[in-house]
Amino acid sequence: MRHYRQASNRGMVLKKARHFTGANPYCGDTITLQVRTSRVGKITQVHWQASGCVISQAAASVFSEMLIGKTINQAQKIKPALLLKKLDGALSPNRISCALLPLFTLRQDSNQ
Repeated sequence: MRHYRQASNRGMVLKKARHFTGANPYCGDTITLQVRTSRVGKITQVHWQASGCVISQAAASVFSEMLIGKTINQAQKIKPALLLKKLDGALSPNRISCALLPLFTLRQDSNQ
C-alpha cells in the first residue's frame, strides 16, 4: 500500500524521454512510462502515469525504482517473478496481469 499511497516517480515531466504506453484489456488499467537514458544508455530517470487498480499503480512505483541504472534492454529482460517478489504480496491469478502491466508495457515497441 505504501507504493500506492506514496508512489515513487509518479508524474509525467520528462522531456526528451522515450514513452511506453500499455493497457490491460481485461480490467481497463492503463500506464504510460517515460524513460530517460544517459549517453551510455543507462536509465537515469523514470516517470509514470497510470489509471486503474491499486496493484497496477503500486507495481509501477516498484518497477520504476528497479529500472534506474539498467539499460532499456536489461530492463526489458527483468523476470516477471522478480517484479512479483518485489511487490511482496499474495496476488490472485486474476491480479497478476495487473502487477505485470508496467513490465509488459516496457517490453512493447515505444514511440520516441
